[in-house]
Amino acid sequence: MAQAIWYRFMNRDSNCEVRITHDGSVELLSSVQDIGSGIRTALAQVVAEEFGIKPTDVTIKIGDTQFPTGPASGGSVTTNSISPAARDAAWRAHKQLDDHLTQAMGGDKSWQTKSFKQKCALMKVEQISALAKRSEDYPDDSVPPPQPGQKRKRRGKGSGGLGGVQFVEVVVDTETGVIKVERVVAVHDCGRPINPLGVQSQINGGVIQGLSYALYENRILDRNTGIMVNPNLEEYKIAGAKEMPVIEPIVIEQYWGKSSTDAAGIGEPATVPTAAAVANAVYNAIGVRVRQIPMTPAVVLAALASKGAQS
Repeated sequence: MAQAIWYRFMNRDSNCEVRITHDGSVELLSSVQDIGSGIRTALAQVVAEEFGIKPTDVTIKIGDTQFPTGPASGGSVTTNSISPAARDAAWRAHKQLDDHLTQAMGGDKSWQTKSFKQKCALMKVEQISALAKRSEDYPDDSVPPPQPGQKRKRRGKGSGGLGGVQFVEVVVDTETGVIKVERVVAVHDCGRPINPLGVQSQINGGVIQGLSYALYENRILDRNTGIMVNPNLEEYKIAGAKEMPVIEPIVIEQYWGKSSTDAAGIGEPATVPTAAAVANAVYNAIGVRVRQIPMTPAVVLAALASKGAQS
């Protein structure tokens, strides 16, 4: 077993525009990019929830510098940064729609019982749009009021860290030194999981990368120049299909009340404890610590030999 901690990183320069058109179409625009983590789906879910429509009814337009500025995709920062801006922009656009219909329909309030698309059909303009920027995290009500001349602390409620615990089961061949990871149970917290299936997929990816780092990947650096001197990626071993264990992701829902979505990152946190958990399992299996990665067969055999010499 190994435990990990990561942090809620956030880029406040994260902006979204939400547009509603007369035909009931909804668009979100932001220059944030999707590098495979599924931010398109999460944004569609957040916007759809505000309008009471399906995520498939929302068109997500991202990855273009002509759109409102978005955060970088890296450092487990994207969802925490952009999803609150998306929700806030959608809320503002929806409020503008309601205000517009209230004025346009005069005293007639029958529009309030209509579906979203029916409301849009009553618009007297072709389009309504709203912009929103990622706000600061909500203040922690438990923090005492500031003294005169001091700024209020905006720590947000709850912990600023993300917790994770992973349990690993391994089999070690003491004749060949080969380690086989058979099962990984990965328990992680990422605030409010907007897309649980996507979160589980990212945990799977983090475990696989951590396993690869623990057992196979060997980046060789020139100590004098800091340049990587591995000859090519063809001979740079990473975990493949035959090395895959059974992975059981378990997502802990942790609500801190920090933003309008309360979401955080999970891409890197799921990687962090893997190698340490594998090393601890190897120790339990062979009775000697392996303190070098990658834990190749040669490294394992050397550890076993040192154990024999000591005994």
